[in-house]
Amino acid sequence: MIPVEICVHSQSESAVLESVSAAWQGGASRIELCSDMANDGLTPPVSHIEVARRTFVDRAGLMVMIRPTPGGFFYDAETVRLMEKQISDAGNAGADGVVIGVLDPDTGKIDKERCRRLVGKAKDRGMQVTFHRAFDAITDWQNGLDDLIELGIDRVLTAGIPWGKAGTAYDGLNCLEHMLRHAHGEIELVVGGGVNLQNSLEISRALIRINAHFSLHTYSAVLESDVVSQDKVSLLRKTLTSLV
Repeated sequence: MIPVEICVHSQSESAVLESVSAAWQGGASRIELCSDMANDGLTPPVSHIEVARRTFVDRAGLMVMIRPTPGGFFYDAETVRLMEKQISDAGNAGADGVVIGVLDPDTGKIDKERCRRLVGKAKDRGMQVTFHRAFDAITDWQNGLDDLIELGIDRVLTAGIPWGKAGTAYDGLNCLEHMLRHAHGEIELVVGGGVNLQNSLEISRALIRINAHFSLHTYSAVLESDVVSQDKVSLLRKTLTSLV
């Protein structure tokens, strides 16, 4: 079965409880907990992580965004220290993994030195690491993917199209196929960016032929009245079951 990851907007404790419960009951493999989705997702409060942990019960898929400030993916030393603290806080609150992304302002490439610090902090606490869509902001994805593998990062979230460009993961399908082949199963591709009930089947049909590990990530497509809908998550799962 293709794993399904649901992005949960950390608006309030009650909203987290409702959305995470719907994702869990709908059969989501993982959730990605983020605050301030209007700014592409920031670090959620610790109390919200604790609610999500209790609600996602014993399913080992609680991923927490670690992004203290909006506006880009370049961080100074002080902010990286804050991110290390947020990683520790997330681990203490029960997170199974964190979602990070740091780029070098001089080269626009992945900032390996700072990422290595963050990955080390997470791994020391037994947590998984996903590199978020900062990956789509770099120009050389081949070397970028090699860098993430070298850093020991478990997953990378990507739409296969440049960050900020209009379109969805379906538009990036050709690039996503090349990425999967390049990865050789050494890192999981989390395909996200406009993934919905209509295009998820076409995306999955194309990628499943490569016989490499990938998952799907969705946000707005499973919302109803601004919270996650159990029925929509369940329908997405059932749609993908037909491929197995």
